Amino acid sequence: MGSAAKAVLDQAFTGRQELASGAGVLETRFGNTLPAQDKKVLSVTFAFTCTGNAKVAFTFTVDGKNVPTATHTGTCDASVIQQSLEIPAPGPVAFEADVTGSRSGAFAYAFYTEKKQIS
Repeated sequence: MGSAAKAVLDQAFTGRQELASGAGVLETRFGNTLPAQDKKVLSVTFAFTCTGNAKVAFTFTVDGKNVPTATHTGTCDASVIQQSLEIPAPGPVAFEADVTGSRSGAFAYAFYTEKKQIS
């Protein structure tokens, strides 16, 4: 389950460098951590989609620090939710999703390279 949701992201982000991804059935709470990236990666895009009409709220951390300006909420209606996350120094990037309402749907997420230092 989640393969249809993953296909939405694959189509929306064709040609972008994917750093990590995942998919599955909706749960009350889930998340994942992207390990520290190459020091040339300056920011990443987090992309998420889900089905089933539940509500989802995200929190993000970069190198263990909460990113309050990156809080997002959305509805699981197969639209894509994106969040840009600056990485001031190499460190892990994580998200947590809290789901309310029906959990009969599926989800997919991916982290993509957004900005990279050229040298």
